[in-house]
Amino acid sequence: MELYAARLAPLAPLVEAPASVPWCRPAWHLCAVRIDFAAAGRSRSRVMAALREAGIGSQVHYIPVHRQPYWRRYGDLPLPGALSHYERTLSLPLFPGMADGDVDRVVSSLEKALTGACG
Repeated sequence: MELYAARLAPLAPLVEAPASVPWCRPAWHLCAVRIDFAAAGRSRSRVMAALREAGIGSQVHYIPVHRQPYWRRYGDLPLPGALSHYERTLSLPLFPGMADGDVDRVVSSLEKALTGACG
């Protein structure tokens, strides 16, 4: 995750890597970055499509609980913080066998997707 954070740093403030704290060593299972899609002028689905065209899978984690079908029947709760986080979060590939070059390729492709420098 440290490599992702270092490679994503130049994309700030448009892209924010997951935060780390010095007293904690989490077992990262997702690389969920926060992206200001509005500032990039790109929708999340458009960025995901560009990554997919580059052979890179991405995912949306997680739909806010109050938007899950079960909870919707109790009404639409006004939880702007949860919605803002959801709308700006995109999970990038992260798996034990990733090489440094894989991270570089993902970040480079993400930058191109956000700037429109790709097909």
